[in-house]
Amino acid sequence: MQEPTHILTGVIVQKSFEGMRNRKLAFGLTATIAFLSHGFLDKLANLTYHPAQPDFKSPVWVGYHLFVVVATIVFLVLWWKKFKWGIIFAALPDLDWVFIHGRELFNWIFHTHSDFYPHPYLHITVGYIWEKIPPFSLLTPWLDHLPNLRHNPLACLFEFLLVALLLLVLKLISMGQRPRKRGPDSLPGSAATLKTEI
Repeated sequence: MQEPTHILTGVIVQKSFEGMRNRKLAFGLTATIAFLSHGFLDKLANLTYHPAQPDFKSPVWVGYHLFVVVATIVFLVLWWKKFKWGIIFAALPDLDWVFIHGRELFNWIFHTHSDFYPHPYLHITVGYIWEKIPPFSLLTPWLDHLPNLRHNPLACLFEFLLVALLLLVLKLISMGQRPRKRGPDSLPGSAATLKTEI
């Protein structure tokens, strides 16, 4: 999945534990669930437009990835300050690509052959959890049978739909957590309050 999807998921996870009194437990649950969410979303990646190699000659590829970059920046501006821990752990495995592509760029610029960080270790870790450890491994066979649409430009619509769905979930959670406005009957000195006090 693309970064906006992971960011939104991290925000939702952290917001879900916002009202928990035990902050250490809330942090632990946020970190764990957000990290595991990355593996689940990456299992769904076959349903999205996700070619392995960049194609700068394709208007669809360029436009789609411009949307991804802009959405990533907007989401970080909106939610980084308040939900940084959920975002960090939801996106953490993608740090693999920073190291790997950074090494490739370093080798290209300086004509070296460094093999620093040769494998995506964080993706391997979260992938192992989803492949080998119940209850996650029970869901994996079903996810692995999803159709592979990675090279179909129309599959970018699935990612747009998922982002829209996550935004809706976030909105509903926010509405559910919003404190209700106190009506006139709940004000000090009102008839209902006086009856309760009597």
